[in-house]
Amino acid sequence: MVKVQNYTLHATRYTLRRHIISSSHHLIISSLLLFSFFLFSFLPVSAQSKFGHVDYGEVMKNMHGIDSIQTVITDYRAELQAIGEQMVKEFQEKQTALEQLTNAPNSSPAIVKIKNDELVDMYRRIQEFEQSMYVDLQDKQVELLEPFQTQLLEVIKKVAKNNNYTYIFDISTLLFHAPTDDLTDKVKAELGIK
Repeated sequence: MVKVQNYTLHATRYTLRRHIISSSHHLIISSLLLFSFFLFSFLPVSAQSKFGHVDYGEVMKNMHGIDSIQTVITDYRAELQAIGEQMVKEFQEKQTALEQLTNAPNSSPAIVKIKNDELVDMYRRIQEFEQSMYVDLQDKQVELLEPFQTQLLEVIKKVAKNNNYTYIFDISTLLFHAPTDDLTDKVKAELGIK
C-alpha cells in the first residue's frame, strides 16, 4: 500500500510539474505572439517609407560658381609649388657647395660636418613642407566647398520633404536603384542647373 501511495504521489507530482511546465510554455508562447503582433502591427507604417537617390557628384560639379573654386585651388597649389621649388633649388645649391667643400684638399672636417648637418636639416624641412602642402590644399578645398555642400544638402532635404521621401542616398553608394526614385533632376532644377 505504501508503494502504491508513493507511486501515486510521484505520478501526481509528475503531472503537476508537466502542467506547470506546459502552462509556462503557453505563457511564453502567448507573450511571443503578443509581442509579434505589436511588432508587425507597426510594419505598415515603416513600409510606407520612401527611398530615393541623388547623383551628388554630378550635381556638385554643375553648381553655379563651383568652377571658380577650381581656379582658386589651382592658383593656391601653384603658390605652394613655387615655394617648394625654391626650397629644392636652395637645397641643390647647398648640396653642390658641400660636394665641392668635401672634395677640396684643405677643407676642415668640422666645417664639412656643420654644412652636412645644415643640408640634412634643410631636407627634413622640405619633406615637412611637402606633407603640410597636401594638408593645406585639402583644408583649402574643404573650406571653399563647404558653402556649396551646405546649399546642396538643404536643397536635397527640401526636395525629399516636398516629395515625401524618408531617405535619400548618394548614387555612388548604391549597388542597385530604381530609375523612378532618382531625384537628381529635381535637385538640379531647384538649384537652377540645366
